[in-house]
Amino acid sequence: MPFEDRYLNALNSTNLLDDDKHHQTEALAAAALADLSGGSGSIFGSMLARAKIDGVPREAIASGSHSLAVLLRVWKEAVFQKGRDRKWIRVVQPWDIPALEGICNKIALQSLAHWLGGECSTCNGTKIHAARACTHCTDTPGREPVAGTGLLREHILDMISDLEGLYQSHAARAGAKMRKAA
Repeated sequence: MPFEDRYLNALNSTNLLDDDKHHQTEALAAAALADLSGGSGSIFGSMLARAKIDGVPREAIASGSHSLAVLLRVWKEAVFQKGRDRKWIRVVQPWDIPALEGICNKIALQSLAHWLGGECSTCNGTKIHAARACTHCTDTPGREPVAGTGLLREHILDMISDLEGLYQSHAARAGAKMRKAA
């Protein structure tokens, strides 16, 4: 059983006994150990895994649902740091920092919303609409096209890629921890 399935079972379990018959806590422990071995020392990987595995709808991110507030806040901080490091806006004057912060907040919100729930609104991710190939999501089959144009769109796509990389590396580390424990 893949890590994602075992983690979801553990999150939804009502019995977290850890004995010969019950092994629900192994996935939770593996996720925690994966965060510790990730280098950053944060729980961001587990937060992403929980949000992705539980299937958070796109609207929950856009509306600022309370359960995702911490994840969004941490992601906004990470995107702001990446924006500064990658010099999305050259900071020369004091008013350049709020401008960069505003752009980074928009990029963080859109990238996280798309990564968590970016299924095509026309075909619902099936790639087929009205017995034909969906024309709405031709560039990204089954996924909603990323909103925005030019550099903003490129930065959003870049952050979506970073989120996927963070998630995949966390899942790989957690899977490796579970294999070592077995």
